[in-house]
Amino acid sequence: MFETLMSKTFIILTASLTVAWLACMFAARLFNRALQMQDYPAIKKYSLFAIIINIIVFLVLMFVRTAFPLNMILMVLFTASSGFTLGVYFIAHNDTAQKALSLTVLTAFLTGLIAMYSGLDFEWLGKFLFIALIILVIYSLIRIFVRIRGQKFMAGLGVLIFTGYLLFDFNRLAKLKAVADANNWDTALNFAISIYLDIINLFISLMNLMSSNN
Repeated sequence: MFETLMSKTFIILTASLTVAWLACMFAARLFNRALQMQDYPAIKKYSLFAIIINIIVFLVLMFVRTAFPLNMILMVLFTASSGFTLGVYFIAHNDTAQKALSLTVLTAFLTGLIAMYSGLDFEWLGKFLFIALIILVIYSLIRIFVRIRGQKFMAGLGVLIFTGYLLFDFNRLAKLKAVADANNWDTALNFAISIYLDIINLFISLMNLMSSNN
C-alpha cells in the first residue's frame, strides 16, 4: 500500500499529527478545568511532567530510530507528550490558537507544494536556518533566567525559521523519492520527525507572535 518514500513519510506524519492533536485537546480540557478551579499547582505539575517525558522519549527515539517496532511506539509516545504540552499553549493563547492553527496548516501545505513541485533547490537554506535556530535557542534559554524584551521579534524569527525548515525538509524528501535505497520506513520516520517538529514549532511561534499575552 505504501510503496514510495513519500507515502511512507506522510502516513507516519499524519498519524503523528493526529495523536498530537488528540492529546492537545485532552490536555486543554484538563487544564481548563483546573484553571476554573484555580488549581495552578496541578497545571504546573502535569505540564512539567509532560515536558520531561517528551524530552526523555525524544532522546531515546534518536538512538533507536532504526529499531522497529520500538521506534514507532516511541514516536507515538513522543507526539502524545508533545501534544499534551501544547494544551498549555491553547489555554494561554486561546485568543489566537485557531488562527495560528489555520495559518500553520496553510503554510505547511504551500511549502510542501513549492518545495516538492516547483523544481527549485532549497538546499542552500540549511546552514542559514541552522545558525538562526541556534540564536533562537540561546535567546529562549536566556529568557528562562532573565526577563528581556523582544519576544514578538523572536516569535517572528521563529515563524521564518520553521517555514524555511519546511521548505528545506520537503525539498530533501522530494530529492530522495526516486532513490531506491532511501525508500524504507527508517528514512520515512526520520523525515516525519523533522517535518513534525517544523510544524509544531511553527504553530507555537505563530501563537506567540499573534497573541496579546507575553
